[in-house]
Amino acid sequence: MVLVLMNKLIKDLQHRHLVWHGGVKTPEPDLESSGYFELDQHLNGGLVKAGAIEILTETGIGELRLLLPTLTAGSERLLIFINPPGNVSAVMLAAQGIDLQDVIVITPDKEKDALWSAEECLKSGTCGSVLLWLDQAIEIHQVKRLQLAAEKGASRVFMLRHKRYETLSLPLDLSISLCASPSGIDAQINKRKRGWPSKRFHIDMRQHWPTLTLGKIPDNLVYFPTSKVS
Repeated sequence: MVLVLMNKLIKDLQHRHLVWHGGVKTPEPDLESSGYFELDQHLNGGLVKAGAIEILTETGIGELRLLLPTLTAGSERLLIFINPPGNVSAVMLAAQGIDLQDVIVITPDKEKDALWSAEECLKSGTCGSVLLWLDQAIEIHQVKRLQLAAEKGASRVFMLRHKRYETLSLPLDLSISLCASPSGIDAQINKRKRGWPSKRFHIDMRQHWPTLTLGKIPDNLVYFPTSKVS
């Protein structure tokens, strides 16, 4: 009886990707630089070229600026935006060297249609990256379908969400949380394949985006006290 319960427990943990097989050798993933030294350092080289990546972030804190270097690296293939929370800036994309004819924006009415669109784009082989905004829970089998589609098409999907709605661990290649910072973004790796989670670390964007970050405050400034208002 105990053995049966143990086998059931182990299978459950394996299903939730919480068991590490020390004797099983898996091929190293194909990585490319994210364009940011701090992030590459914590990811042992960079982002996967094919797979499913979850990004937990508020909107408009620099999450797209963080992804732009790796999105432009695959600019010879299509770049897909699915259900973005606002209008995609064509000026910004063109300024980064992305051919606007390779950019497609899809706005389905239902989330299941958004997931279907992402899957079809990923497995087509014509897309480099798919950015998918989600506002509700996603099932494990749906993530697996996206992963298989990404592997088939040698592409990747970035799932951008405000928060996690699921209690079970999702079979993601990478899950990362972002927070706003005056000089860039603070990030924390929640989960990644073949690696450990991390504590929060800082990604400095001042070199890439000097006008959208606060520069270093000079150390020779003298602050005078303000008078009290009666």
